[in-house]
Amino acid sequence: MLLSTGLGIPAQAKDQPYRMTLDDFSGYADDVTLASTYAPNPNGGPNTASLVDSPFGDDLGKAMSVSYSFANGYSGRSRVVEGYWPGLQAINLWIQNGTPGQDVLLQLNDGASHEAHLNEVAGFDETSTAPQHITIPVAEFKRKTGTGTGTLDPAGTTSVALYVNQVDRGSGGTIVLDELELVLADKPYVPSVSFPRKKLHADGASNLITLLNSAVELPRGRIVQAAWTSSKDDVLADASRLSPKGDFRKNGSTEVRLSGLKIFQDGRSYTVPTDTRLRVNVQHLPRAVDVVDYLNSISGKGTLSAMHHDQSYSNPAMADVLHQRVANEFGVYPAFYGADFLTGQRTVPFRQNMINEVNRQWANGNLVQIMFHVSPPQYSVAEEIEGDWGGDSAGETMTGPNRIYSFLYEDQWKQLMTDGTPLNLNWKSRMDEYARYLQQLEDAGVTVMLRPFHEMNQHVFWWGGRPGLKGSAGLYRMFHDYLEKEKGLSNIVWVWNVQDLPVDYGWTAGDPKFDRYEGVAGGLSEYDADTWDSFNPGKGYYDVLSVDFYDPEGYVQRHYDQAKRIADRDGKPMIIGETFVFPSQPEFAAQPDWALAMPWGIRTWNYNTKEAMATFYENSIPSSQLPRFKSRGR
Repeated sequence: MLLSTGLGIPAQAKDQPYRMTLDDFSGYADDVTLASTYAPNPNGGPNTASLVDSPFGDDLGKAMSVSYSFANGYSGRSRVVEGYWPGLQAINLWIQNGTPGQDVLLQLNDGASHEAHLNEVAGFDETSTAPQHITIPVAEFKRKTGTGTGTLDPAGTTSVALYVNQVDRGSGGTIVLDELELVLADKPYVPSVSFPRKKLHADGASNLITLLNSAVELPRGRIVQAAWTSSKDDVLADASRLSPKGDFRKNGSTEVRLSGLKIFQDGRSYTVPTDTRLRVNVQHLPRAVDVVDYLNSISGKGTLSAMHHDQSYSNPAMADVLHQRVANEFGVYPAFYGADFLTGQRTVPFRQNMINEVNRQWANGNLVQIMFHVSPPQYSVAEEIEGDWGGDSAGETMTGPNRIYSFLYEDQWKQLMTDGTPLNLNWKSRMDEYARYLQQLEDAGVTVMLRPFHEMNQHVFWWGGRPGLKGSAGLYRMFHDYLEKEKGLSNIVWVWNVQDLPVDYGWTAGDPKFDRYEGVAGGLSEYDADTWDSFNPGKGYYDVLSVDFYDPEGYVQRHYDQAKRIADRDGKPMIIGETFVFPSQPEFAAQPDWALAMPWGIRTWNYNTKEAMATFYENSIPSSQLPRFKSRGR
């Protein structure tokens, strides 16, 4: 049975490390339960997890056996944890490697992946098939190659995984694992939480987390998330996973059984198991509001917390791993969830998982957005799986490969924009595919913010760098009309997006990347990327103006002034669509109309200090402070 806190395990002597069972594999009912807990990585080779009698001792009950073969050079399984393990010193485990010679590793994830390769751990014999008991010091967990820098934060561990990387021509093998044990400096502290009143009245409160925080006896800190069951689904839906909000659905009464709480106290998060029954009476429930009306209402008054999920969707249980990391580290579950259709074999097969998470986030009461890093229009739906991100060198973009960073020659662009041509028809089949997924959200009542062809004043994307309604803005309008008029979608909030590019961007004298188009038949003409209105699809075609901030100039006033001028004229709210570096509080004070600022995924931790991130999230609007939202088109 896997534990995430250490509650109920006898304390060690004060001068000894605290030991906590992570998994002894003896609490699983059957192989199906085990396999559903330890999910296979679908990008790697196939493998099977099963329960076997432990080969490490007659008194150890069951162990997990993983039989694997390789694809794409590896195979593995992982499970989600609520790992609050401050002071983690090491992980102990029993292992029997039936196929020596391959690269066996244990992986811990805190929003980024950190790996300990057993062949490099002192005391592990990589040539042996005999049972081995090893200790992996926490210092052995190094950031996964190619994913940046940083050290493991054991106080915010979100998953544990076992992987095998292929060495030479290895075809597969079997590993048996048992008695995963954490070694910590001290027993983790867990706050004491109680509810003196068992009957709670939600008078004007719109969600459960707000109500719980008003009623809890907790000397310091706050409840960030909770898991519960509800006796009246029409009043409050169940939340089997930790939820940051819990919108009430209507006035009425329900019995709520809390099974877990996430507490943020003194700069730390704690997962607290509980079995608390409360009677909740809901009355004077505030009316649901429109998404755009809400963004307008907070303009100049506050900024929404947000996070973009730039991680894999292969494991649905990990689809909000970065939101959970923010909640663990800063005590705020972000109010805005950013998703992406993307392209390539690591993403296209899991688009349904992405849609399911967007649906779940909306059902939890959060705002949701989807963007489109997708293949160029000459590739079919089936060929999208072969797409890639690509680089922005001339050799990679001018040939028009199946990459996001790509280029369409002028004759290709004209064909794309001309109704009935082969390229236009192929693109419509692609739009049909996106509409098929978006229709699921409409059917579920989800109002989704859609951000197609982002940074369209940026010419390295296949859709960008073409001013005017015959250019990038025209492609945006085509997409808008096709989804709304041809496919009948009415649940979309349309987001138009540009980037904070330098004043000389798009001109050969100032932008070396533009030199590739000089003298090339069908290449781009020079253009002014800093005149955003030349990419404006028209105020009837968008609901929200967004600007991405990546330029070293940062949040200079001229960008804000241009955005505000356009937004005020067109009557739209304005948001920061993407950024690596958060605006400071003085910058927010000088530019108060940004209703939202969305950091771009895992790299947020590389570009900001922990103090800067804490300041942003502490001063932004969390999920629990959002109103209830109504569904567009209903």
